[in-house]
Amino acid sequence: MPLPNPINGHLPPHLREVCTILAAGLVWLRSRAAEEAAREAADRGEPDLHFLAPQRLHANRTNRRPA
Repeated sequence: MPLPNPINGHLPPHLREVCTILAAGLVWLRSRAAEEAAREAADRGEPDLHFLAPQRLHANRTNRRPA
């Protein structure tokens, strides 16, 4: 099943442009809010939940058994 076209073809071009600008603004606001929330959590001493690539291992990696 094909994905729907993200551009609303039934809207006039000037309204499509307004929608594009509004969508970009919402994305920017959400990213800014997420950054502020992360900064506040760090100020409270909460640990960062992101792991570096070498730290992404299974807990029992050496204790594997056949399925």
